[in-house]
Amino acid sequence: MKETKFNVKNLGIVFGTFAPMHTGHVNLITKAKRENDAVLVIVSGTNNERDRGTQVGLHLDRRFRYVREVFNDDELTKVVKLDETNIPAYPHGWPQWLRLVNNLIKENAGFPNVHFYVGEDEYVEPLSSYFTMHFEKDTFNRGRTVKVTLVERSSIPISATAIRENPLQYWRYITKPFRRHFTKKVLVIGSASGGKTTLVKDLGRVYNAPVSLEYAREYQLKYNVRDDELDINDYVHLLADQYKQTSDIIDEGSHSGIIFADTNSSVTKAYIDYYLKDEISDSDYNMLTQLYEATFAREQWNLIFLVPPKTTYVDDGFRDMTMADQNIRDEFTQHLLDLVEPFKDKLVILDSHPDTFFIDNFNKVVEIIDEKLDIKI
Repeated sequence: MKETKFNVKNLGIVFGTFAPMHTGHVNLITKAKRENDAVLVIVSGTNNERDRGTQVGLHLDRRFRYVREVFNDDELTKVVKLDETNIPAYPHGWPQWLRLVNNLIKENAGFPNVHFYVGEDEYVEPLSSYFTMHFEKDTFNRGRTVKVTLVERSSIPISATAIRENPLQYWRYITKPFRRHFTKKVLVIGSASGGKTTLVKDLGRVYNAPVSLEYAREYQLKYNVRDDELDINDYVHLLADQYKQTSDIIDEGSHSGIIFADTNSSVTKAYIDYYLKDEISDSDYNMLTQLYEATFAREQWNLIFLVPPKTTYVDDGFRDMTMADQNIRDEFTQHLLDLVEPFKDKLVILDSHPDTFFIDNFNKVVEIIDEKLDIKI
């Protein structure tokens, strides 16, 4: 990212932890920019547990990147980071904190008139006194002015605290980059021809939510290749592109707070083990395993539903019919369960009578989502 320095007479300054940044923050920053020549946004805090953002997984470095992303196309808004790790907690660290703020202003805007926008009354006097005194003492700063505006709480209709406590209730206020942190991610897995894709599609419609379907089917249609014909290079693509497809849906943020995924890296790994483990060299298998482990480590699921193989195995033109054998399907499912063992506290096995399999599975998923995620249809 190219760093530039403002050359302005009047600089608006908005600071905060932004855990998360919401539309009230954006509205304030926009007004500060328009009332001045430009605005400096200071994302402050730490990466340790002392920080309220870090306590919910939004550490300082992540918040800084997300806030910068919000303003990535705004040349009059600059986002900077203030790491408070080595200064005492508020209010004891005010002297050091004010010096750091002053340094950030100099580094990013030189010596402008400054206009702070704050939400707490106790910030007004320290900011005004420090910068007024500093400007009077410093030859370069002499003649420059400081203004501190106490922002009316009514102008910011929501608080970051309320969002952290109930993000889905206040979803529309959360800026898009921060939505990826709060998105509820529901995964459906199982062997082929078990009904998981249909279940995911139905859930997406009912919850008005985006879905990430099994990328392997799209890939096989594109290249006209069957399950048993996939090779090492194919599986490299399947592992990487399935993850990217799901991540892109989450990152887009244009949803109501929940997404559904059909298949993850563990399902792909189960197929690797079934088809390739005894057919390729140890070095190639280890390479695929390492790629799988790296992908799996990045996945985060709120719920995982496993669909057991109780339906008729259907030949769709791409499936390997040797997997129609029930014993093989059961063994594949058990191996899949072993692979997702690290997520066992998130796992629900959908096990119902074959005659009512589809409706029971759907009802069970809806019930669990309501119970565990507090999301209703």
